[in-house]
Amino acid sequence: MVQVAEAEFGSEGYRETLALRKRILRDPLGLEWTEEEESWESRERHFAMQVDNETVACVVIRPLGQGVVKLRQMAVEPARQGRGIGRGLLEGVEKILVADELDRIELNARDTAVGFYERLGFRKVGEEFVEVTIPHWKMVKTLR
Repeated sequence: MVQVAEAEFGSEGYRETLALRKRILRDPLGLEWTEEEESWESRERHFAMQVDNETVACVVIRPLGQGVVKLRQMAVEPARQGRGIGRGLLEGVEKILVADELDRIELNARDTAVGFYERLGFRKVGEEFVEVTIPHWKMVKTLR
């Protein structure tokens, strides 16, 4: 069974998403979390996609205020990529955000992920920039 659920900070589900994010997003770049990044974790919302009780994808949502959130640290198990898991995760999270009456999602997409986000209705804003040593684009999507 496929399921999108919020993983409460500090819970076992949260720890699973943290491990997935570290393994897929941080370790390949040799990055560790900064003290500032760690300080945000308890103030963000953490979502996981589970397939047969295994966490296979996750994403972090940071509130920015005035109906806007920032999507961060999206990760999908490499063996599961290209199978609709990431799309399913974001569609599930967007339903929750709309129900919470949020208006807009912003994100910084790795250059290699821009096409994925564009297919989900996000659009580029501004110019390419470098973050965590790789090219990124700011992208936005209006929810309501």
